[in-house]
Amino acid sequence: MKHATILIALLIASSTMYAQKGWVQKHHEGEDILFSIECLDADRIVATGSDGLILRSSDAGETWQQIPSGATDVLRRVRWYSPQLGIVLGNEGVALRSTDAGASWQRLNTGTSDALFDVHFFDDQRWMVIGRGARVISTTDGGETWENEGSGLNNYNEIAFRGDVGLIVGNKGTIRRTVDGGEKWRSATSGTDLELTSVSFGDDSTAVITGINGTILRSSDYGKTWEQIWASIPISTFRLSGVRHLTRDHAIIVGYGGIILETRDAGLTWTPQESNTSFNLEGVSFIDNKIGCAAGWFRTVMRTTSGGSLAVQRSGDMLPARMSIASTWPNPLSRSRTAVAHVLIDVARSAPVDLRVYDLLGREVRTLMNRHLTAGSWDITWDPAALPKGVYLYRLVSRDQVRTAKITLVD
Repeated sequence: MKHATILIALLIASSTMYAQKGWVQKHHEGEDILFSIECLDADRIVATGSDGLILRSSDAGETWQQIPSGATDVLRRVRWYSPQLGIVLGNEGVALRSTDAGASWQRLNTGTSDALFDVHFFDDQRWMVIGRGARVISTTDGGETWENEGSGLNNYNEIAFRGDVGLIVGNKGTIRRTVDGGEKWRSATSGTDLELTSVSFGDDSTAVITGINGTILRSSDYGKTWEQIWASIPISTFRLSGVRHLTRDHAIIVGYGGIILETRDAGLTWTPQESNTSFNLEGVSFIDNKIGCAAGWFRTVMRTTSGGSLAVQRSGDMLPARMSIASTWPNPLSRSRTAVAHVLIDVARSAPVDLRVYDLLGREVRTLMNRHLTAGSWDITWDPAALPKGVYLYRLVSRDQVRTAKITLVD
C-alpha cells in the first residue's frame, strides 16, 4: 500500500519534474569552442570562446544572441563582479568590460600582449588579472589604468579567493598561495608537474584543484598541503577543465569527453553524473546549489537546475528490511505519453549505491546513480529519450548485493 500511494503521487508530478533534472543541452551549433561560461542569475548567461565569440542568453538558454566584441582573438574567460559588471579576458592582452549585464562590451587597454586567463575582483574598482608567463596585472580604477605586477616562466590559469586566502594554479604543477589578501604570494607543493586548470574553495580551509590527466587535488588546511584524489571511474586520459563548489561539501568538475563528476563529501570521493553530452567541456559556473551551466566545444552549452544530479528523492520515512528494486514505473513506458521513468529502490542500511541501465546484450547504456545513500526508500527519476525502444535491465549494486529489474520502452 505504501508503494502504491507513492506511485500515484509521483506519476502526477512526473511531467513537471522532467525539465528540471540533470543536465540539459541549451545550445549546440557551430565549430567554435566556448572556453568560459558564467550564469549571472537564473535567466542570464554569457559564454565566450574562439574568434572573439560572445554569446548571451536572457531566457535561461532557450535563445541566444551573439554580441559584438570588437575582438578576433580567443576569449578565454568571462567573470562577473555583479549582475551588471563583468569582464572578458583573452589572447593578446584582450580585456573587455561590460556594465550592462553583457549587452555591450568596451575594450580596455591592459598594456600587455600576453594572453590573459582569469581575474579576481576585490571590489568593483580593484581587480587582479593573471595570464600566460605568470603575468599579473592589477587595476584600482575599474580597468581604466593597469599596473604590471610581474611575470615569470609558468602560465597562471585560474585564481580563487576565500577571505584573505588566495590560490593561483598553472602549468607544471604550479600553485601559488597568499594568506594576506594578495600582498605576498608563496609557492605550495602540488606533488605533480602536470598542468593545473582550475581551483575552487568549499569553505575557509577546504579547496579542490583540477588538472590534465584526470588530476584532482584536495587541501583541508587553507592550501598549505595537497593530496591527490582518485575518482570512482578511470579518468587518467581526461583533461579536467573546471571545478566549482555548490556548497561546502558539494562540488562539480567538468572535463573532456563530456565528463562531469560530483563530490558530496568535500572532495574526498568523486562519482560521475550523467552529462548528456560527449563533447569536451571547458568551463562551469553555478549561482547557487542548484542552478548552473557548462560550456565547451562546438558551442555546446549544458544547463542544470538540480545541481546536475538526476532526481533522487526520499520516499516516506519507513526503513526497509532489505535492499531491493521495489518498483519501476511506468512500465512499459510510452515516451509519447510520459517523459520520465521512475525507479523506486529500498536501501536497508547506509551505503554506497550504484544504479545502471543495460541492454539485453549486457552493454551499459546509462549510469543513473553512483553515490552514498542513507537507509530508506528512494525514487530516482531519469530520461530514457535517447534510447531505442526495447527491453532494458536496471542493475542495482550496494556492497556485496545485486538486484535487477526490467523496463520496456515501447516507442
